[in-house]
Amino acid sequence: KMPEGGSHDRTQLLPLKVGISLIAYTALEKDNLLIPIVPVGLNYFRAHRWRGRAVIEYGRPTVIDPSTLSKFKAGGAEKRQVCNGLLEDIERSMKSVIVSAPDYDTLQLLHTARRLWQRKKGVLDVKEKQDLTRRFAQGYQLLLQHPNPPEEWIRMQERIQDYRNQLKDLGIRDYQVPALTEEHMEQELFSIKSEDDAEDGSNDNSYDIADAPEVRRQRANQVLNLLHYSYQILHLLFLILVAAIPFVLINFPVGILAGIYAESRRKRALAKSKVKVKGYDVMLTERVMFCIVAVPTLWIFYFVMLTAFTDWDRPVIFLCIGCLPLFAYMGIVAAEAGMVDWKDLWPLLMRLHPAARKQLATLPATRKALQDDLRAFIKTVGPKYLGDIYNEKEVDWQTLWEKEKEPTLPFGSETKAEDEDKKKEPSDDDKKDQ
Repeated sequence: KMPEGGSHDRTQLLPLKVGISLIAYTALEKDNLLIPIVPVGLNYFRAHRWRGRAVIEYGRPTVIDPSTLSKFKAGGAEKRQVCNGLLEDIERSMKSVIVSAPDYDTLQLLHTARRLWQRKKGVLDVKEKQDLTRRFAQGYQLLLQHPNPPEEWIRMQERIQDYRNQLKDLGIRDYQVPALTEEHMEQELFSIKSEDDAEDGSNDNSYDIADAPEVRRQRANQVLNLLHYSYQILHLLFLILVAAIPFVLINFPVGILAGIYAESRRKRALAKSKVKVKGYDVMLTERVMFCIVAVPTLWIFYFVMLTAFTDWDRPVIFLCIGCLPLFAYMGIVAAEAGMVDWKDLWPLLMRLHPAARKQLATLPATRKALQDDLRAFIKTVGPKYLGDIYNEKEVDWQTLWEKEKEPTLPFGSETKAEDEDKKKEPSDDDKKDQ
């Protein structure tokens, strides 16, 4: 059980249950044990789908102050006071290891802003990603709560959301956009040269664009990209061939049935819960539980079919059934690699459509302008509105949360979380985050 009392798919913590405080104080009272309460942050990406990811973070333990035990023993209002105080400490420690946002759309917007702000070339490690995302989430909350937030903040949100919508319409990810720039570099150099000639009044046709080192480098990159894409296409076809038989015979029927079963369980869990938004938190668990039963059942079914309807010898049949786990694993690995190749090739396929090709040509410039404006905006508002999360190179998030005193669910009272409007299903946009 979570300290909140159960699982949910919201983007913020629910009020904590008092049971964790009672357990800790009872252990101190009866057994003289100071139990450290360690916050563990589980940050999911596409948690309701196969190949989802989870980032696990551990915070500093929270330990009871032994001097408060006498108030716990006294009972009544004093007991409620120390239990609620411990809940507040636990809540602040939990907030230091998760990324909270008002809703899922805002969380996706913050992920996009973080990728645009990112200055380090290459891939950030998990710790850097979480720290930067948490800074954006906390900065968003500070601006949201400010009585006079800057107007540019509203316009920046709208521009980032428009950029996200454009990516969604084209079916590509933000990390793929910078790669589109090189394909139009030579065309830009031609236009720059033409403009320079026009300004100088020069009609000298002896200039050879191939003499420009930048163009030669770009042409070499284009050749390498062509070879790379050709390899990806051949690799994808090979993976399809390798994965086809085990996927169709073993993984596909189980996957389809698992999806249907998980969807029915999701609807049932959503109907029973007062705090779930979509009920996606139960889907992958239900799929895994279904597969644990369905996969061996399918293998037994194949064994019965081979025994009853073929004249194969028993050793041959046992060999075939014994190879099924290997074939199933090969199908999974090949399918995962094939999905990566497919995502990388998708922008090439989109260029076959004239309208999409024009959008792809302008998208790098749109991203660059948005990136520059976002960085300039943060430099402007950071010192005035954001405080330590902007000024400090390393932020102690638990200490930062300890500065805030937010009320938690009082011990001895009852409350129900308000139902929120249904939010959009998570997209694939955050997951491959490079």
